[in-house]
Amino acid sequence: MKGYRAVVGLWLLLCLVIGPASASSWQDEPEARLQLHQQGLELALADVHPKLTLWWQQAVSADTASDEADDRLLLGMQAFWRHWAALSFVDRQHLRTAGASLAFREQDQLELQLAAEQRQRHVLVQGLAPGYPDHPQLQQQLARLLALNAGPWPVLRTATLRPGDRVAVVSHIRERLRLLGDMQAEDESSLSVASDEREKPDGTYSSSPVDDAEVFDDGALHQAGQTAPVGVGPSHDPDLFDEAMEQGIRHFQQRHGLRVDGVIGPQTFGWLDMAPQQRAQLLMRSMLRTLIGDNLPSSYLLVNIPEYRLRLYQEQVMVLESDVIVGRDERKTPIMHSKITNVVLNPPWNVPRSIIKKDIVPKLYRDPGYIARQGFEVLDGAGVVPAAEWQARLYNGGGFPYRLRQKPGALNALGAYKFHLPNNDAIYLHDTPSRRLFSRDSRALSSGCVRVEGAEQLAHWLLSEQWSPERLAALKASRVTRWLRVAQPLPVFMVYWPGWLGGDGLPRYRSDIYEFDKTLHNPFTAG
Repeated sequence: MKGYRAVVGLWLLLCLVIGPASASSWQDEPEARLQLHQQGLELALADVHPKLTLWWQQAVSADTASDEADDRLLLGMQAFWRHWAALSFVDRQHLRTAGASLAFREQDQLELQLAAEQRQRHVLVQGLAPGYPDHPQLQQQLARLLALNAGPWPVLRTATLRPGDRVAVVSHIRERLRLLGDMQAEDESSLSVASDEREKPDGTYSSSPVDDAEVFDDGALHQAGQTAPVGVGPSHDPDLFDEAMEQGIRHFQQRHGLRVDGVIGPQTFGWLDMAPQQRAQLLMRSMLRTLIGDNLPSSYLLVNIPEYRLRLYQEQVMVLESDVIVGRDERKTPIMHSKITNVVLNPPWNVPRSIIKKDIVPKLYRDPGYIARQGFEVLDGAGVVPAAEWQARLYNGGGFPYRLRQKPGALNALGAYKFHLPNNDAIYLHDTPSRRLFSRDSRALSSGCVRVEGAEQLAHWLLSEQWSPERLAALKASRVTRWLRVAQPLPVFMVYWPGWLGGDGLPRYRSDIYEFDKTLHNPFTAG
């Protein structure tokens, strides 16, 4: 909305020079009214404020629709976006908007009155549009999902299915894949599995018709007007889990961050059975979170927590991607905005007190040798505490009032690189020796910090102005701890986006691992 106020001011000046006219109805500007209702629907789906949802319901309901209802919706949305502009980065990620006052400003009411007299409401509605780079595709996908939601969406979950299986539910899974965009009909071009589901949106998707949705008949599923999917000929067995459907399942799994194996297990069934409206709401809430600031720096690091993915942008162009491991639910990685100021090479690990108490001390009662094997030093104010001393105190009921520090080396939990972020939560990014964990599709495993699979590449990029790869390799091999200053501190945004649009226009989804969106109100019901 930057620059919009100046444009409106110029337009108001022209209106005053021309002089007043008779106020028109919203019905005289159908396109502006349609866009107002569409944008109101988006905010209602995102469940950002109960008043906005109510005002949208009143504006679109045949029983309550009126010019006054449309005016109220527009003024309410203007108030909402003013509130949004004042929110911090963290508050935007948490969608802390339900408590906004949404007070109407006299200036906004005057502008609306003049717009009505000049039949220029579309100017105000256009000014409400948020800065999604892919807004048309978003609106298309929301319309698609809500059309699917109007029909039945029965649960398909059954025992695990593998290619070659022949069961009745296969035909219904195939149809659901087609409705969601992961398979195409026989007369359409063959399915092309995206090579990188993380590509930024740059295209649209042609929606499939929704008049052939699944229906029930005396408790039995069947398709009404079903179009044959890819590879289906006249003699095709609809209950066979064939190669074309396996391809569709793999595409579906890729879009949802699942293990891409073509097998329909509990997690794949869970996403297949998710109601279209729930998909629309999760997508809309995530898209709001992508509005992280009015001005992004030219170079920055973005960590999408539920995606377990890191992206580095240089001059607004992505130059590095990496899988990451984030905090488990009881030790969440926080939403935060900071900067990488230093790369610590061969860092020691100063173990947080919470980890000592919850994780390490219980192990010591069972395995006193754990400390020495893992390369830990036990410390107090005077220095290193001998093993006999701390063991005597611990096993005689005196507790473990010591600090722990893990020396640099192959076993060090931080690996070879630590990326220092000034913050109050002792959160940072770092390398890890546990490389096998990156192969998991669910990677909420850490104690809050972010483990980076591509830590070495990130370190080289951050230090490239001062240090050659050869010098860094020599320092790393020495196992001596070095704090290396980054020439230009790199902004870091840790975001929470469990949904977004891919380059093909289709939504991508990830699990709501911290349950930010667990309880959402249905915008199509009263109250």
